[in-house]
Amino acid sequence: MAILTFADRYAEAGLAPTSETIISRQEPVKRLVDNINEQQILDLTSFYYGDTDVSLEWFRAEFSEEDASFSLLNNEREARVLSASVLGELIDQENAVAILAICAGSVKGLRQPLQSLWLLKNAEESFLKLAIAGRAFQEIPIKIVPTVTPKLDEEIAALGATNDWATLVTLLGKIRAEAQASAKAVATQSMGILKKIDRQAALIREESQMLWWLTGGYSRVFNRSFTTFSTQQAALAAAIDLGALTNSSEFGPVAIPAMLERVILTAKKGRGAQPKELSAAIDSFSVEELRCLKAPSTLPPKLTPISTAIELAEVIGIGSWYAQFKSRTGLESSIQLESLPLAEQLYREYLLGRLL
Repeated sequence: MAILTFADRYAEAGLAPTSETIISRQEPVKRLVDNINEQQILDLTSFYYGDTDVSLEWFRAEFSEEDASFSLLNNEREARVLSASVLGELIDQENAVAILAICAGSVKGLRQPLQSLWLLKNAEESFLKLAIAGRAFQEIPIKIVPTVTPKLDEEIAALGATNDWATLVTLLGKIRAEAQASAKAVATQSMGILKKIDRQAALIREESQMLWWLTGGYSRVFNRSFTTFSTQQAALAAAIDLGALTNSSEFGPVAIPAMLERVILTAKKGRGAQPKELSAAIDSFSVEELRCLKAPSTLPPKLTPISTAIELAEVIGIGSWYAQFKSRTGLESSIQLESLPLAEQLYREYLLGRLL
C-alpha cells in the first residue's frame, strides 16, 4: 500500500496549497502530536465529525506561530485536513483514546465525516489489529544471566601466591562491584520476566471471566438471566457487562462481537418485527434500570450517543429526553441500529470512557 504524504492529504480534499504553506503546516502538526492531551483529542475528533461548537483556539494558535494569517473561520476545509493529519499520526502511534474516539464517533456508520474518510478506515483497522496483537503469544525467557567480571577469577587465584595487602583490597572492591552489578542484572531480568507473566495472567483472567459470564448467561449489572430481556435490552446490558469485564486490555478480545451476538440470541423474541429505534431500546427500561447502564465517566455526547441517551433518559425521564438528545448529539432519537451494532457501539463507548 502506498504511503500518502502531507501534500496527498491536501489533494485528496481538493486543496492545492503552495509548497511554502505545506512546509509551514508540518512543524505545528508535529508539535500537536507530541503535546496533545486527551480532551484535545476528543475535541479534534468531534470537529472531524462536523461539530463546530468545540473550542479549537489552542489548535489555531499552534499554526499561527508559523503563519499569522491562519484562521478557522474561512479555512475550515484545511483545518479538517490538518486535524485529520494529527489524529492520523496518533493512530499510527497506537493512541487508544484517538482510535476509540474515532471508531465510536461514527456510530456504526450512521455518522460520516465531512472529509478524510481514510482516517475512519485507519482507526477501524487499527482497532482490530491491536485487539489481536494485544493478545498475541509472547515467549517468556527463562534464562537469567548474572554479571561476570572478566579475568577476576584469575586475579583471585594469583593472589594466593603473593602476600600483597594492597592487591587484596583492590580485589575485594572488584568482588563487591561484581556482586552488586550481578544482583542488579538478575533483579532487572527477573522483573522483566515477572511483568510478562503478570500481563499474560491478567489477559487469561480477563478472558476466563468473560467465558464464565458467557456460559452463565446472567447479566452482572441486573443480576438476572438474559432470557428475561428483549433483544435490544440484552444488547445494552451485555455491552455494559463486557465493558466492565474488559479490565486488562484497551480494546478487548477480537471475539467480543461473537460474545455479544451469542448473548443477544438468548434473549426472548417478541412476535412480529422488533423495533430498532434507539428511543424504543432506551425507553424499554425503567429509570432505576437505566442507572445500571452507566458508562465509567462523562463522555462527549457527539462521540458517544448511546451513553448520552441513557444518561438523558435517567435524568429527564422516559420519553422526555428526545429533544435534548438531538441538541447534544445532532442525531434523532429514532436512529435505527440492529441489536449487535447497538451493543458494539455501547461497548466501544464504555472502553473510551474507561480511558478518560
